[in-house]
Amino acid sequence: MTDDIELLKECDAGVKLGIQGISNVINNAFEKEFVALLESYENKHLDILNEITEKLHENGASTKKPHPLARLNSKLVTNMKLMLNSSDEKIADIMMDGCNMGIKSVSRYMNEYSGASSEIMYIANQIVSLEQDFMDDLRQYL
Repeated sequence: MTDDIELLKECDAGVKLGIQGISNVINNAFEKEFVALLESYENKHLDILNEITEKLHENGASTKKPHPLARLNSKLVTNMKLMLNSSDEKIADIMMDGCNMGIKSVSRYMNEYSGASSEIMYIANQIVSLEQDFMDDLRQYL
């Protein structure tokens, strides 16, 4: 049970960082199709976040905010990169870096909390798959 809650909390914080990352760049995107792609993945992240929140509440646990330094660093790095180049290509590059970090982070937590139930592992794997799909869809904008 503890591994379930801990893995869910880490997934919660990570998905929130992903949503923040998308919202940090979406207003800088140019192509309509690219904006639609970003909106679509923002909604998919929100769907998983809702599922995580529900599972945490079912277990009597609270959600987890991303570490303030991680949030600040993400925003600052994104803004600095966009000041130098705010093209769709650069946004796709930034988003792919975020996806890669998400995959690594969630995978690491899945290993750390390997005692989590198959239901919770499934949710974590959904996040990894979502990030991989997002990266695959972003490649066309590089």
